[in-house]
Amino acid sequence: MFRLFKSDFFNFETLRLLSFTPYEGGEIAEILEAIGEIKDNDVESWYSAWMKAGTKAEAVAEQAELAGNRNAARRAYFSASNYQRAAQFMLNGRNPNKDSRILSASETAISNFRRATLLMDAKVQCLEIPYEKGVNLPAYLYLPHPSKQLPGKMPFILNTVGGDATQEEIFNIFPRDALELGYAVLTFEGPGQGIVLRRDQLPMRPDWEFVISAVLDFAFEFAKDHPELQLDMDRLAISGSSVGGYLSLRGALDPRVKACIAVDPFYCMWDLVKGRMPDFFINTFEAGGFASDEAWDYLVDFLSWVNVQTRWEFNHLRWMLGVQSAADVFRKMQEFTFSREDGVDVLHSVHCPVMVTGAGYSMYAKPEISTTRIYNCLSHLDENQRLQWIATEPGDGGLQSKVGAFGALTRRSFEWLDKLLEIDRKIPLNF
Repeated sequence: MFRLFKSDFFNFETLRLLSFTPYEGGEIAEILEAIGEIKDNDVESWYSAWMKAGTKAEAVAEQAELAGNRNAARRAYFSASNYQRAAQFMLNGRNPNKDSRILSASETAISNFRRATLLMDAKVQCLEIPYEKGVNLPAYLYLPHPSKQLPGKMPFILNTVGGDATQEEIFNIFPRDALELGYAVLTFEGPGQGIVLRRDQLPMRPDWEFVISAVLDFAFEFAKDHPELQLDMDRLAISGSSVGGYLSLRGALDPRVKACIAVDPFYCMWDLVKGRMPDFFINTFEAGGFASDEAWDYLVDFLSWVNVQTRWEFNHLRWMLGVQSAADVFRKMQEFTFSREDGVDVLHSVHCPVMVTGAGYSMYAKPEISTTRIYNCLSHLDENQRLQWIATEPGDGGLQSKVGAFGALTRRSFEWLDKLLEIDRKIPLNF
């Protein structure tokens, strides 16, 4: 496939941003201009180029809004938000706690996203979900325009974010298509994600079902308090991509969840390291006792010095997981698993239908140790209650999280979900 950068990391992240151009997430020429200003593996040039593009798009949006051009303003605000989100992304590879640009760019991206949602036909509500320690989890409730609504109550999707995305970014995947198909969607950011990590410094937790329980408690109470919204909480699905795929499966342990779409998840987060590090490195750490924590820190520091992607990954994981040493990162990653000490797999407690996907070109966990393993662990479900889809080519969804092929993902996902929820669609023909 054609490459935009020689390095896998910069190439993938640029494809990720480019993937949103069909969904008002950027103009192709603007993106190509920014790419022309970026030096491969140079974090500062990445940040500067995308912030410049974001500032320009924001100015276009404001001018269009003043002129009364609602559609142009919305598109440009969405573009600005996407560029600004992308700009701060690479800064996570430094010392994210000390770089104020990360929070500043994130808040600007959120502000522009919200300005865009005010110009949508669909209704978007900004919500705050009570969590713990006085922290509220930010959320968006998306409600389809009346012309898009299905007869009766609206089926409901809870879309969880992953390890490095934001809820503003994932709007362009499931929620945007869901609104066209008559689904209501709730997105949120939990501990270790998005603004909750950047502003509140809450680390991610492996027992994500605890987080989902709090979110569902809020959602059910909200639906009860707002019967006029016609939210069908008996037809509730959960979805997530990559790390979010793992988190969505943890959330599916809640009996209130009636279906789960786990996009390119891992079985154990430690598998992600196995896909990036030499075997001797993995085997030595798992055996234990051969090297001190300090030795592992030195080794990871060296690997980070010679490889930008490795540096970004470890520094982001330290931040996301709330630990400092490389050895503690490894230990913490092993807690994010479906395996249990008693030998009974966590997935055996999932009783709702599950669609699980894989990516043949994944940079991390290969399908055979992630997707297929998860699918096999769901053997207690009837065959018509579980579905495995592994895409092999990039254009079909073969890249991690279906980057570059979100249309293929949502088409398959909603076909499966519609059938499961007994939604009968017919395309009206206009003559």
